[in-house]
Amino acid sequence: MVTSTLKRTYNAIARWITVLPYNTRLTNLLTVAHLPPMEAYLDYLSLRFAIQLHFLPAHHALGRPHPDQAAHKHLPGLHRLHDLSRHLIMGKLEDRTSTSTADSILKTTSPNPNKTTSLQELHGNWISLLPDHTIVIYTDGSKLDSGATGCGWVIYNVGNQQLFGVKEGSCHLGSRAEVYDAELHAVQEATTALLTTTIPHSTAFICIDNQAAIDTLHFNKDNHEYAWRLLECIAQLRSLGWTVGTVWCPSHCGIMGNECADTLAKMGMSLPVPCQHTITTKVWLQTQARAQLLQCWKQELPLSNLSFTFPTHLHSVDWADTRALWWVFSNRSPSDAHPNKTANPCPCGQDLHTSHHLLRDCTLLAQKCSRMRLSTSGDLESLTFLTNPANGLGLRNFLRATGLGHTINISYDRQPTPSEGDGV
Repeated sequence: MVTSTLKRTYNAIARWITVLPYNTRLTNLLTVAHLPPMEAYLDYLSLRFAIQLHFLPAHHALGRPHPDQAAHKHLPGLHRLHDLSRHLIMGKLEDRTSTSTADSILKTTSPNPNKTTSLQELHGNWISLLPDHTIVIYTDGSKLDSGATGCGWVIYNVGNQQLFGVKEGSCHLGSRAEVYDAELHAVQEATTALLTTTIPHSTAFICIDNQAAIDTLHFNKDNHEYAWRLLECIAQLRSLGWTVGTVWCPSHCGIMGNECADTLAKMGMSLPVPCQHTITTKVWLQTQARAQLLQCWKQELPLSNLSFTFPTHLHSVDWADTRALWWVFSNRSPSDAHPNKTANPCPCGQDLHTSHHLLRDCTLLAQKCSRMRLSTSGDLESLTFLTNPANGLGLRNFLRATGLGHTINISYDRQPTPSEGDGV
């Protein structure tokens, strides 16, 4: 009953977004409204909530999801959340309940203001200005399509404006972690290794190419386990007289330390023995929940562009042009007959007078259609042609030139003769 009411509201919102008629098929309605199937989205939200519960302290009032044989599997409750998440929850879970009193790591201004301007040169100039005995650490994480995740790190000592290798290493974190997790664990491994060196205590810069990881080390608001563990290592370094800061470093641009860390991370993915700190991370679980939603979304609405953001190619498009595209996609443009009525023959005499026919086959629009084809690609007979962002401009120009999707009066290449059909 609750979901039925929600579904009516959900579909009403889709109609408000698209301005499509009430008799439009739901698959077309949700596709052009850029919305996922409601049931799949509700399952996604429930799974996200179930994942949250699995990371609560044992004494929390809500408790963790658990099976209940006496409860009906479709009724709400912790047993339902358990059924939704049990295929993901396995192995040692990340500890998000332990706390650390260690201070965060301050961000150091990066020598690279962006990802495009003289990346290697600016970073090299920064290295050349560092005092001797400064430590520079590079870290990286990597992940295969199979899910195997690895991290790598390398420690350098600055001397005479150059970098000299001190230590390096890599870890295999299994297949239940994300690159973001691997980036943090690489810092943990590197700082732990730095504790065992005999280098004079000075300043250490940790160069990371993942801004999210840097933000977490500056403020670990979600109590990420790899983050609070490495912050404890940093606290030990500080107690020995070290000064530690993080620096954003652009990736894959020829910076020696970053390239070395990237190579070590890829090596880590193939190591036979997982690291002792291998866990099932919360970020990985949330990523899997999202992937599950996207898979279901694509199965039910195969023509949809899977994204939670408004299509960028429509940001600057006029509302009337956007509406025309949606109407033609759903065969509900002003030139289409009401669903309860049979469409009249097209003046060209080839088929019924519908928006799909006018777009694809009408001989009276052949010239305008030829111009459209020059600026578009793909199979005109397929509905994916209409949803392809690359075809947007060419389609909109065609719709404006013909009036299709905008008005009942079509601007043909030439006026049809009486013998070519009755028209509309």
